[in-house]
Amino acid sequence: MSILLLPWRGEELAKWKPFPLVASPPCPPLRRSRLDPPLQVLAPHGPPLALCTMDARMATTTAALLLLLFLAASPLLASAQLATDFYKTSCPDAEKIIFGVVEKRFKQDPGTAAGLLRLVFHDCFANGCDASILIDPLSNQASEKEAGPNISVRGYDVIEEIKEELEKKCPGVVSCADIVVASARDGVKLTGGPTFEVPMGRRDSLTFNREDADGLPGPDIAVPKLIYEFAKQGFSLEEMVAMLAGGHSIGICRCFFIEADAAPIDADYRKNISAACDGKDSGSVPMDFATPNVFDGSYFALALAKKMPLTIDRLVGMDPKTEPVLKAMEAKPADFLPMFTKAMVKLGALKVLTGKEGEIRKSCSEFNSPQASGGASVIRTSSINPDMMAAGLSSEPAAALSNRKVGGARVPEATTIADPAAGELEAKRQRNVAKIVKTNAKEAAAKVEGGVVVNNAGQIQPPNVVPIIQPPNNVVPPISRQTTTNVP
Repeated sequence: MSILLLPWRGEELAKWKPFPLVASPPCPPLRRSRLDPPLQVLAPHGPPLALCTMDARMATTTAALLLLLFLAASPLLASAQLATDFYKTSCPDAEKIIFGVVEKRFKQDPGTAAGLLRLVFHDCFANGCDASILIDPLSNQASEKEAGPNISVRGYDVIEEIKEELEKKCPGVVSCADIVVASARDGVKLTGGPTFEVPMGRRDSLTFNREDADGLPGPDIAVPKLIYEFAKQGFSLEEMVAMLAGGHSIGICRCFFIEADAAPIDADYRKNISAACDGKDSGSVPMDFATPNVFDGSYFALALAKKMPLTIDRLVGMDPKTEPVLKAMEAKPADFLPMFTKAMVKLGALKVLTGKEGEIRKSCSEFNSPQASGGASVIRTSSINPDMMAAGLSSEPAAALSNRKVGGARVPEATTIADPAAGELEAKRQRNVAKIVKTNAKEAAAKVEGGVVVNNAGQIQPPNVVPIIQPPNNVVPPISRQTTTNVP
């Protein structure tokens, strides 16, 4: 029996009930056969729906069109279940607790705001706002934390601290996905950015997808490709530019990601960043030298003047499609903040899980059930040290790093390329991968107290910890070290 799902009268899908489709009266010009088996329509209430009998092919086409309409409306149905007062009765102090922790951490490190803003983008833009980026690696599956674009993402420790505080007050109520979205909003507010409400009610995923995370836009992505990726997610050109402007107006850029020759750059600015980095990939420069921890509209003038460290920002400032948008927002600053707010709310509603979907995790870095990832019995491993990841570092060895996507492109361990230009690019990316490992090792060594242990892969380990070597993707290794034998 065929079933159609129709968004009837805006009711929740859970309330919809099936009613048989009654053929009355028949349609003589089209009638050659009756629908058999009978077609049903899901509707919330009312008598059986009466439609004339249709030709089988005509009915199939109509059914397909109606199904497409439902699929197009399904994201709206999911986001409609979010509400700004979602925790009004179940956890009234939820947003107050979230803001309190973010404010405390911001006072300790103003860069917290930029880290949380980047974290929400990397979570929502890959698989939807489901907190999948927070899951630690499993013994049978690499996590999104290990994806190339997520190497330097930070803020995981802030999310965990918020979750711990919420569990004390309202155990099992507030999702990690909501924490990620709300904490980013609060970080923006603390840097002087707009204050806005975000709907709550997301649930946490039961899976994660490393490949989707690997496909996140890189810092050197071409502008047409960037526009395409944002359009796929439903963002307009203006919303895309506003998100770039907001996200890149605060925080720092690691010297490793700066490619001065990849796009035109202001000569004096180039001297400044060269002096700041001084040939050290482990260094960093402010995204905005004048106001690095203040959310403002300075991005537009800096990008147009080619005074931004990331390649994509300089490209956006000169592309024929995006340059006029930057100039318009620079000329009319009042348009920027509302557009940024609109884009952030839309970002927070991407592919959300609601109702009975997913779960509410007890800990944001692990599933509630060992079987949640879809595998057999899974075991959390320590291929990524939590302290290193909190600082935006990766403890993944060179062998694993060299077989990942960096900046949106796959980097295999060994590749034979006939095209000299492609070969040169590949060699450059291979060198960049090696730099990541070297940089992470240096920074981790400076952060680990009481001495460090370096394994043969160049991997920094905390004291008194047995080093491990992460195998290639899709290989289930023998567990040489584990944090727990079962995921609670």
